[in-house]
Amino acid sequence: MNTAPRRDERILVIDDQSLAQGFFRFALEQLGYQNIFLAERANVALNLCRDNQFDLIICAHNQQQGKDGFQLYEEIKAKGLQQLSCAIIFISAETDPSLVHSVIELQPDEFLAKPFVIKDLQLRIERVLRRKQQLREVYQALDARDDNKALVAIDSQLADARQHKLFPLLLRLKGDILLRQADDVATEKFFRAMLNIQSFSWARMGLVRCQLAQGKEQQAFSELEALLERSESRLFALDLLAELEFKQQHYQQAQQHLLQAAELAPRNMFRQQKLLQLSRINHDYENQYRAARDMVKYARYSMYEQPDLYLTLARASIDYALSVDDEEQSSRLNRQAAVSLSTAQRQYASGSNTALESQQQVLQARLLYLQDHKDKAQAMLSTLEPLQEITSVEGALDRAKALHEVGLSQASAELFRQISNHCQRQLADPLFNRYLQQEQQERLAMRLGPRELNNNAVTLYKQGNWQEAFDAFSLAYKVMPKNAGIALNLWQTLLTSPLSLCAPSDKQRLLDQCQVLIENSVLKQEQQQRYQQLKLKHLHHQTY
Repeated sequence: MNTAPRRDERILVIDDQSLAQGFFRFALEQLGYQNIFLAERANVALNLCRDNQFDLIICAHNQQQGKDGFQLYEEIKAKGLQQLSCAIIFISAETDPSLVHSVIELQPDEFLAKPFVIKDLQLRIERVLRRKQQLREVYQALDARDDNKALVAIDSQLADARQHKLFPLLLRLKGDILLRQADDVATEKFFRAMLNIQSFSWARMGLVRCQLAQGKEQQAFSELEALLERSESRLFALDLLAELEFKQQHYQQAQQHLLQAAELAPRNMFRQQKLLQLSRINHDYENQYRAARDMVKYARYSMYEQPDLYLTLARASIDYALSVDDEEQSSRLNRQAAVSLSTAQRQYASGSNTALESQQQVLQARLLYLQDHKDKAQAMLSTLEPLQEITSVEGALDRAKALHEVGLSQASAELFRQISNHCQRQLADPLFNRYLQQEQQERLAMRLGPRELNNNAVTLYKQGNWQEAFDAFSLAYKVMPKNAGIALNLWQTLLTSPLSLCAPSDKQRLLDQCQVLIENSVLKQEQQQRYQQLKLKHLHHQTY
């Protein structure tokens, strides 16, 4: 007989396994809870959250169909479908670090790994419900966006010594509110006072935000270096370091920080988008492709799934394929682009969506160019109506690149100017703006598409036009810095030219960069033989 006192908290359990649902119902009833709602599918859970206010949601990650638990919890939180007074217990049989870090970034109240016993569940439920009840007045004020009322409630709780176990959480909530109020000097004093009490990671993170708001970037750098060493603040530190490095135009360092952050918690779509943008700025087509692929992978069934993600993957696949020498790899990327484009067409086909159709046509043209059907690609692009209004900057940019690739340079340059003017009016994302400026400048400097650029440089080299060949190889290497074949051609030109093609310091830097890439790449047989011959001659020249 169940002798537990009856509880009236409203609890939603989300799990698609009937056995698991039965276990949760039995366990909760044994603990005295009677207002229990069960949802076996994500759409049912979302509808329940829209229509009800719960005290507790128990969300299982492992769902067999549609959204998984992470995507569901992310949507509930992003759309504000539950108030802050609702506790969240996230449950998963999967404990891969990448998932755990991604979930923790969303800040559930508890993370419980399967398998567990009723006693474990009881302890977690009682703990989070008690905490939410004690802080209800604070959470109600925060839900009402009344920060001043929330601060009064927090200070009242802090004045009660009986609530000492809640002091760290109350102080953290107070710090969050102070950050929003943007009195940076007073807020910095608060966080420093907290750090004098104890080395709270949240207080150090708040201090960094205050320092950045006041332009104290060097101090922020020092604090972030310390935060990198703590597991609970590593993601925060990597993200902010990336922002700082980008601001200082250290794009390679910024990308490395984001790569590390994305490896830790790959499900953050905004981080993946930033990584994609930085990879493009660095001409790192491989990581651009990987970021686009991961965005499609983790957006599947989520609130972020949309045709643009598939188009972005197709674009990234084409950009990557144009930068590699390996025919097999280029063919795989070609197929990936075709599959992504086909998916977008199949899942989001709409006769009235002319903007989407034109973007798909541009991608079809770029695929033709990739397959060495330049004339067909040019003919397809020539049939497109001029863009009267830019509804997608990525789509417009893709068209500008495609026009340049097939030799329609004037039309490409004009479209680049149109995109630039649009972004200035719309105050576009700084990462995208930087990439747009770079792409515009490089396409103006390249009278040929990336595929022909290296071939033209080879012709110039064979004709003995040393400076022109060097300039062309240098530009090709700049826009395709991971292409070992281009690096080898540039290296050979620097070694064999009878003329001085650049300053001695620049020459040595380029030689070293190219050789590192060549040594760490798999070359074709002809390239390997040529490299070894040049290497022997170069070493002999250095010795004597």
